[in-house]
Amino acid sequence: MTEIGDIMAPIGATILGTRSLADAAQVLDESDPAVVLNLSYRATGLITYADLIESQRRNPQGWSRRRCAGLVRTTDHPLQRNTPVRELLVSSVVDLTRPQLVMDGDEPAGILVPESVSAWRREHQMIHAARISPSGGTR
Repeated sequence: MTEIGDIMAPIGATILGTRSLADAAQVLDESDPAVVLNLSYRATGLITYADLIESQRRNPQGWSRRRCAGLVRTTDHPLQRNTPVRELLVSSVVDLTRPQLVMDGDEPAGILVPESVSAWRREHQMIHAARISPSGGTR
């Protein structure tokens, strides 16, 4: 059984939630997405370059002064690395159209990107299709 930890990507960057979005822009230029940390250096979620662009669009004058913590989506729920991928696919809570933070207990472990989930789906659909062979018989 494939677990999320088997298909997740490594964490590329972290940034404190108290840092400005101008600082985040520099980080996200190098590594998208970035894990946002609180003052205790605990992961609180992710921000993406797309989140940053949306913030710029909504507030062209003041976006750069906002704090990173303000972009973390409260609707995103960190995933546990040992969760089976099949369980994730039937969840109505997880937004598989955007990167998700993966945890190992209380520690950040990686990032689940939509492309990895799509690749896993394609691979398993092909395996399932290969198991189904035509009967060759006629009625």
